[in-house]
Amino acid sequence: MATQTEPIERLRAEITTTIEHGTELLADLKLLDDRLSLLLPSLQEMAESERETFVARLCGYDADLPQRLPVLIEGLADLLAGLTTTDGGAVWLRQHLDRLAAGESEEAA
Repeated sequence: MATQTEPIERLRAEITTTIEHGTELLADLKLLDDRLSLLLPSLQEMAESERETFVARLCGYDADLPQRLPVLIEGLADLLAGLTTTDGGAVWLRQHLDRLAAGESEEAA
């Protein structure tokens, strides 16, 4: 028989996995320009920011993705911390719903 904490623990496990995938993706994106220098040695001559932007365009992803992934990971970590089994995440949910209802920006969270 399932207890009330089991759904929260399953959700916590899924969020943890998503955080791990996001962290791995971030690391992979940071190394991608080095890997692609085997195909395009001229990448080594570019400034880091220019190289990252070029590689993003070449590979078809948003050049801001490496800067946005840490925000996603931090938000998921906040969610994970707020999903306590004692309250089923109610305090976290109430706090964030109130913030959204007040029209607060994501940066203020």
